[in-house]
Amino acid sequence: MHCNQNKNKIQENLWADFKKKLPASKPLIGIDYGSVRIGVAVSDKERNLAYPLKIISKIVELDDIVRSREACGFVIGMPYQPDGTEGDTAHSVRLFAKRLEEKFGLPIFFIDERHSSTRAEGFMTDIGMRRHKIKKTLDANVARDLLQKVLNMR
Repeated sequence: MHCNQNKNKIQENLWADFKKKLPASKPLIGIDYGSVRIGVAVSDKERNLAYPLKIISKIVELDDIVRSREACGFVIGMPYQPDGTEGDTAHSVRLFAKRLEEKFGLPIFFIDERHSSTRAEGFMTDIGMRRHKIKKTLDANVARDLLQKVLNMR
């Protein structure tokens, strides 16, 4: 089996395990973690569509979002190295995810986020968004793209 096929199979198995932990008709929260800004997105209750929500700077700011949306899990972008390994940034994401798990007790699914910022910025530029608006909303739109990628996996 080719390396990419093997990684895809592992990802599918992880997704299947994650889905089993989710109740019906509750949204997921998408996270694009950064040491300064955290992009947040949310899905609809049926988990068909993802929407950019906001950019936060502290984990405590997720309290109201998780509670008011009645979220049932998190999708977090994992910044793998170009060769697919995890570096220092991925370690920081895992520590953040551990804090989320301890705080909320909700299941977490990691999705490969390589090139996600570049794709989101390109799309936002293509639709005519101004540079200052892109900068203000990029992280939330990356979180939306990551979450939508996972929602499309079913």
